[in-house]
Amino acid sequence: MVKRIGRLLLLMTAFLPGIAAAHGEGMHVFGTVAAIDTAEIQVLTIEGKTVSIHTVAETKYRNRGRSGGGEVPKVGDRVAVDVTEKDGKLMAIEVQFSSFVKQQKP
Repeated sequence: MVKRIGRLLLLMTAFLPGIAAAHGEGMHVFGTVAAIDTAEIQVLTIEGKTVSIHTVAETKYRNRGRSGGGEVPKVGDRVAVDVTEKDGKLMAIEVQFSSFVKQQKP
């Protein structure tokens, strides 16, 4: 029984680096959309800095509040952007966002 557990742990340890690397080397930017156009998103981070992130045709958008696609974030939406750095610029891989909905008082 002890040998069996030892083998199982050894096998799990052998696969651990592959599982950790599966997430990738990408960076993340969290904040609120300050400005957006077809080529760039300006994100105001929680630290108060504005970060420019370039978008490309392959950039994916996912609205966390609704199913379906075809939507892009608007100014004021909260975003979590998966980015990669290319030629000193941040490039958006995926933009996850949720719209801020102001609730009315009853």
